Amino acid sequence: MKKGKGTMRRTGWSFHSGWTLAAFIAVAAVAVPACGSDEGPNGGRDDGTGGDTPGGDNDPNGSTGTTPEEEIRKILDQRKTDYGEALRTASLKLADRLPTLEQIKRIEGASGDAGKKAAYEAMIDEMIAAPEFSRVMIKFWKDTFRVGQVGGIQNNVNKDGAPNFAAQLTVEGRSYTELFTATDNTCPTYDGETNEFTPTPCALPTNAIEGPTVGVLTDPGLQSQYYANMAFRRVRFVQETFVCNKFPAELSDKPVPMGSGTYTGTMPFKSITGAENKADARVDFHDTKAVICANCHANLNHVAPLFTNWDENGALRNGPQVKVPIPGEPNVARIDFLPEGEGLAWRLNKPLTDMASLGQALAADPDVTRCAVNRVWNYAMSRGDIVNDLATVPESVTQPFVDKFTANGRKFKETIRDVFKSEDFTKF
Repeated sequence: MKKGKGTMRRTGWSFHSGWTLAAFIAVAAVAVPACGSDEGPNGGRDDGTGGDTPGGDNDPNGSTGTTPEEEIRKILDQRKTDYGEALRTASLKLADRLPTLEQIKRIEGASGDAGKKAAYEAMIDEMIAAPEFSRVMIKFWKDTFRVGQVGGIQNNVNKDGAPNFAAQLTVEGRSYTELFTATDNTCPTYDGETNEFTPTPCALPTNAIEGPTVGVLTDPGLQSQYYANMAFRRVRFVQETFVCNKFPAELSDKPVPMGSGTYTGTMPFKSITGAENKADARVDFHDTKAVICANCHANLNHVAPLFTNWDENGALRNGPQVKVPIPGEPNVARIDFLPEGEGLAWRLNKPLTDMASLGQALAADPDVTRCAVNRVWNYAMSRGDIVNDLATVPESVTQPFVDKFTANGRKFKETIRDVFKSEDFTKF
């Protein structure tokens, strides 16, 4: 790829004005050379030739005399607005193609910065309103959910339902929270010829019983895709996709040393099943000999029982369908997760009763709101996945977008529009 100011975003670094000085201090030493600069992290050359080099003639004590904040400000101040370059990237992201010659000329022919800005923003609106946007959003959600129908549908389970529904919510300007709260038509079909979604309930897979619909949480395709022992992959999908971090989900401000490590969970250690409260526990989640299992399972075990009754084909059944990973592979029982009398919970002091209450908890969780915005940010800036690629985003960077997303009823499409029109996106 050609080096230059336009490559920053595509290499994963995006030095835009929305990034605060504080957000960059921790990454400045890495960020500067990542953009192809021949300067060291402190702004001087690293070749020991003197000048402004740390340890050079100008500073016998090995300092440039500038603070990290000043160095970061230099980087930020060097950026220039380039609506032509922004249009190219936005078109690839929102329309799945390069901009047309007519679009390029609209930018070039606009008068002054204000005219170019108006022309660029008008084209963002046009791309979001265009038929191609539906197809782009279906692909975005298939990638996000890591699911999609491949080949013919078997046993009546279609893995396109959840991404189609998420795309429909986006395109139609509906609330993001419907992903967790909608009670019908959560498996729409999409006609590529007319670019239209048709509201459709999820078909019942073979041998399934009819149960409640709770957004994508009860989607047969997702339940099938993430089938695994003790339903833990299903809970991980929810955590990593919608909260944007791996387990442990909660960290105590008063960690407790035990065994070979430290218990960091917020829920009581004995609130999950293990040898300390059930001598014949089939899985000892209290084990501390190698790792502290409870650090992850304190939260995992309080949610997983909700997902145990879907089989490997995504069919809801009358009893548990997932297995305990021990000889004989018996079906799980609730006691494998939680001791008698212990209730379900999304987080500490956030009890659950059923799948619908989980949907409500997700819809109300500020971390879920932030995760949605951060996914838009990373998509626009060509950064990797927040969880798998550790492409995290400092809160200060996206806070203005989070605030607006919350205020506008969590309309995902409007956040996409805001990010692609932002100064953060148009400066290079």
